[in-house]
Amino acid sequence: MPDAIGIEHCTGSMGSRFTLYRFVPEEIPRLAKLDWNAIGRRVFIDPVRGMIALMSPSPEHEEYTRGIDRTVQDMCRALGLRIVTLGSTRWRRPDDPENSGAEPDACFYLGMAAERRDVARRKGIEALAEFYRHTPPDLVIEVERSRGDADKPAFYRRLGAAEMWRLDISGNTREAVMLDLQAPRGPEVLEASRVLAPATPAFVLDALELAVENRLSELEAAIDARIRSAREEADRGLSL
Repeated sequence: MPDAIGIEHCTGSMGSRFTLYRFVPEEIPRLAKLDWNAIGRRVFIDPVRGMIALMSPSPEHEEYTRGIDRTVQDMCRALGLRIVTLGSTRWRRPDDPENSGAEPDACFYLGMAAERRDVARRKGIEALAEFYRHTPPDLVIEVERSRGDADKPAFYRRLGAAEMWRLDISGNTREAVMLDLQAPRGPEVLEASRVLAPATPAFVLDALELAVENRLSELEAAIDARIRSAREEADRGLSL
């Protein structure tokens, strides 16, 4: 293996351990052939920036990852929106080196993309594989902040994903940032989700705590109340 330009070890906001390697980008196709998952549970291999990031998630990280899955699924169910949950699938562009790419903590096809995935699935394995190769997720989510996250919005933008949520829940910190990845000038902060309206950062944080604590009836009630409130706000806007 070639020498790394730089190596950094760090701890994420939830206690997960990260190791960041930076190489000359031209070395990445060869390096991507190695079994990096034997070293770290989550792997991010960016062929453009020459970075390989390995993550060993903490129990808290995994609890919140499962919680965000439940929150998004329950919102879609309440909205009558088709959803395909894809977990930590590794994503790369078709012309990126084999085995490179990023594994978000959670990702989803929503609405039309989920329905198109269902059609491809009914056509068979080859059609489904081709669909995955050329169809990025609508929503990617990272539930823990670390110094290795800085490159991810740019990567997911290049991939073609529509939106990214970045969560940071540790100690007294509770933050959610929603990014429009395909904004003309680069990833742009949103006041509310565009792919899963009417989710807002504040609502997602509150709903996520209910999901993590397994207070599922309260989660369902909170989602219904948020949807009802958003519809009432929209009706008032139309009447002005």
